[in-house]
Amino acid sequence: MTNLKVINSALPKLLFLAILGVAVLASVYLVVRFNSVGQEAAKAQESLNTQPSVFKEVSKPIYMEPIEITFLDTKLKVEPVGVEGDGTLSVPTSWYTAGWYEDGPKAGEEGNIIIDGHYDTATGSPGAFWDLKNLSLGDTVALVDKLGRVYTYVVDNKYFVDITDPKRTEVFKSTTAKTLTLITCGGVWDYASGTYNKRLVVTAHFAKMEKDW
Repeated sequence: MTNLKVINSALPKLLFLAILGVAVLASVYLVVRFNSVGQEAAKAQESLNTQPSVFKEVSKPIYMEPIEITFLDTKLKVEPVGVEGDGTLSVPTSWYTAGWYEDGPKAGEEGNIIIDGHYDTATGSPGAFWDLKNLSLGDTVALVDKLGRVYTYVVDNKYFVDITDPKRTEVFKSTTAKTLTLITCGGVWDYASGTYNKRLVVTAHFAKMEKDW
């Protein structure tokens, strides 16, 4: 009986110690878990800070090829053109459309945008770029892309290049500025070569972009 009384009297203390031990272990677990969650959150935040923002990527301008060009009273459709086997720029498939060099910059993009067009047709009637010769310094040229955005360029130079000039390819040189170069035939007809003896070159610099809606 004495032993039983001792055990009975000690039982509340043992229960108290057991409960206290469980409470301590639970507290330790919660502290460790809280610290672990905090560390994971900090790592996640650090990862987000070092990753590029999706919104920054979306906010970058999207450039598209020009589908229309307007200057003076001329308004033309634009088609992509490439390069011939001899390295010369291809011409549009129609006498009445302009040709945008498809490996060059797009409308509004940095670089030298090259667009050519026929001066006249096989019968001598006006072609797409017949009125290019009438552009003056300060006149504007507009390019329109598929989204209806209008890119305006201001003419800053106009000159002729002989087709035999070894420096004639300099009109295609790249640049970091937003430049537009328009090319068509000029000079007089050369029966020996079957083309005009010069090329009329008009250059313009970017001025502004507007939305056509």
